[in-house]
This record gives sequence, structure tokens and C-alpha cells, in this order.
Amino acid sequence: MAGRICLIKSVFTSISLFYLSFFKVPVSICNRIMSIQRIFLWAWGRDNKIIPWVRWENICKSLEEGGLGIKDIRIFNYALLAKWKWRLMSDEKGKWKDILKFKFIVESSISHVRLNSQSWWWRDLSKVCGEGEGE
Repeated sequence: MAGRICLIKSVFTSISLFYLSFFKVPVSICNRIMSIQRIFLWAWGRDNKIIPWVRWENICKSLEEGGLGIKDIRIFNYALLAKWKWRLMSDEKGKWKDILKFKFIVESSISHVRLNSQSWWWRDLSKVCGEGEGE
């Protein structure tokens, strides 16, 4: 069991890390990834029906809270996307920041965005960060 938990933490999270850090993952993909993780944890190598002994929400809690420390894919995806917004608001310098500010941000305010020039990435980023939900 410990080996399976270690593999879930390292492999399943690492494989999708690049995609999760740039794009908002559809709910169906999140559910499929969590399903694969559950099956791997509870029934690896068995053909019969699995019996999950603990709720998945409890498994995804941190070790300090009594869980196994496996990341919830949906929450992890939101956190990685929100980091882009945080980096954009910070004092960090870089060409990527200059390009995003020029393309998307009007009047140096992150909440004022040009609506006609939004990319899918920026729209997802705005939705995850709580902006533009009514649009």
C-alpha cells in the first residue's frame, strides 16, 4: 500500500503537472484521473470489485490532517493557475509579464481586461481567480 501511495503522489501528479499549470482541466478529465488513482490505490492487480475503505476526500487531506497527502487534481489545478495571476501581480520582472500586460491588461489593473482580446488561457485564469464568472 505504501508503494502505491508513493507512486500516486509522484507519477500521477508529475505526469499531468505541465498541463495542470497552464490550462484549466475539464471536470471529466479530473474525474477520470481521480478514478485511475482510486483504482490503483484500492484494487491494483485485482479483477474483482474494489472496496474503498476511506472517502477520497479524506485520502486527499494532508498528513497533518490525517490524510495520505495525495493531491486533489482539481484543487491542484486551480492553485497552479492562480500562481500565474500571483506572479503577474508581484514585483517579478520578465518578458512574459510585459507581453501579458500589454495584451490583456488595461490601465495597469489586473481586473480590467480587454474583453475582445482574451485567449482561452486568460479566460480560464480569470474564472479560476474569481473574475469574469458572470460573463
